[in-house]
Amino acid sequence: MAADEIKLLVDVAEGRAQADTLFTNAQIVDVYGQRVVRGRVAVADGAIAGVLFDDRDGAVPDPPAAQVIDCEGRYLAPGFIDGHLHIESSNVRPAEYARMALARGTTTAIADSHEIANVCGLDGLAFMIEDARRVPLDIKFMMPSCVPALPDEQAGASITAEDMRAFMGEHPGEVFGLGEMMNYPGVEAADAETLARIDAAAVTVSGVVDGHAPLVAGADLNAYVASGVIADHECTGPEEALDKLSRGMYIMLREGTCSHDLEALSPVVLENPLRARRCCFATDDRAPSDALAIGMIDNACRLAVERGIDPVLAISMGTLSTAECFGLDHGHGGPLEHRGAIAPGKRADLLLLDDLSFERAPHRVYAAGKLVAEDGLFVGDVAPETARVQELEATLRGSVRLPELSPEVFSYDYQPGSAVIDVIPGNAITGAAHPDSGEGLRRIMLIERHGRGVAAQAAGADGTGPAGCGLTGTHIGRGWVRGFTITGGAIASTVGHDSHNVCVVGDNPHDMFEAVRNVGQGGFVLVRDGAVVATLALPLGGLMSDGTAEDVAREHDAFVQAARAAGIEPPLDPIMGMIFLPLPVIPTLRIRPEGVFDVTTFTYAS
Repeated sequence: MAADEIKLLVDVAEGRAQADTLFTNAQIVDVYGQRVVRGRVAVADGAIAGVLFDDRDGAVPDPPAAQVIDCEGRYLAPGFIDGHLHIESSNVRPAEYARMALARGTTTAIADSHEIANVCGLDGLAFMIEDARRVPLDIKFMMPSCVPALPDEQAGASITAEDMRAFMGEHPGEVFGLGEMMNYPGVEAADAETLARIDAAAVTVSGVVDGHAPLVAGADLNAYVASGVIADHECTGPEEALDKLSRGMYIMLREGTCSHDLEALSPVVLENPLRARRCCFATDDRAPSDALAIGMIDNACRLAVERGIDPVLAISMGTLSTAECFGLDHGHGGPLEHRGAIAPGKRADLLLLDDLSFERAPHRVYAAGKLVAEDGLFVGDVAPETARVQELEATLRGSVRLPELSPEVFSYDYQPGSAVIDVIPGNAITGAAHPDSGEGLRRIMLIERHGRGVAAQAAGADGTGPAGCGLTGTHIGRGWVRGFTITGGAIASTVGHDSHNVCVVGDNPHDMFEAVRNVGQGGFVLVRDGAVVATLALPLGGLMSDGTAEDVAREHDAFVQAARAAGIEPPLDPIMGMIFLPLPVIPTLRIRPEGVFDVTTFTYAS
């Protein structure tokens, strides 16, 4: 921070210079002192210059200010920090995500763009960075560490440690840290390329390495933490969370659309509130319909309070704990980088709350001292698209390159005792089953969509057989799933973590064929009795809409309603619940282009 910037904050704090804004009559949520106390807050140049607590500073006069905001006894809290998310998984671009997030009080987002990077490589990350410049949400972009998620995954791109360093050299200061290291087997084996990617974190802004280690324990966990990984958002039970916390990791209590882990993990904090300092909140994947209706990190705070966690402690987990995890409480940068609390020298990301129940959107949201949202509505500014944004956006279109397919590819029988993917609603992990019959099961297929199948067909893979049949087991994986109860139809999607090949689930081959045939250049398609009954178009990389968050929310709600009519019952979300079925880095069974894959043994199941 320059000397003149320091001087301004000092002079405002001492009352010698005018503040831009003075918040008065506020109940300040003090996350350092774990209390609520009445007071005043002075803001200058987007940073907090002074905090006066009425219990000790009542005689200190108000500093002069260009604008005085009477909080009318409302709570003044720090802006929320989302510890881990993938913007693309909300099916909107960064500029739209920002409008949605700010309206619910999230002022900083730690974003890993490995979804678009798995489709479009580092051009995808560049697009996310450029588009985010248009909005007042402070998005800290992490370098995707696992593109592809596993070395033999059929993704649309591959990013090596050398590629990472080259990109960061071309974009100095724009990559905040290393995104979730999903290749924990590579870490445990001390694979040279994996360790080189971890080492590349040293040239990011924060130097932080984010984690992803579901059910990893014992010596493997020791190795994982020793490599430098600092956080994990994949815990599903308190024992696992405490195991990792005790080894120095920050634990993120994830509350997204598909994964609802907060209730199960809350005993970690309830048993000993001191642990909250190392516990954060994250959404990971949040559908716009949920984000707009019930919130994001504010929703996590609400659920935490309902579970018995003190509201001030919940706010601390959604602000200070996350800031400390990523080195944002102090250290690198100046006041506009420091955040997570209402204190002098911190960024003026502030929330005015009517109460601490978090049942409604914040009354007002301020990002770097500027009003950006009121009562759940974004009121900030979004800059027009630059030529660079438009250029990068064009590279994301036309990403779906499917092979030719015939209805015969989708017709196959269940063999008694075969491995079946068991869906667990509300949880990212799946089970494994070996039923004696196919009763209640649905077909699931994953079709490579980045051009490999096209090339194989051009080389004669199908021979004289029906189109696509020569690709089964290599570029078209076929299997069975239990718990995804669609009846009389099929759903196809170009979103399938993390390689984003086309996933289709259905109870009959004909509708599955029609669903895949209609995905076009990206999105979700629901077919019943041969007719398309619901769609959600995602032309940007097959992952993101070019419409508004509200448009996507309406289309998502209509899609869910149509899927409910087709037999998919709550709590399973027919969109978010499906897109994790191909993810090969979370136990137990997944679908890959080669077939059903056992994550626990890294072998294909029979």
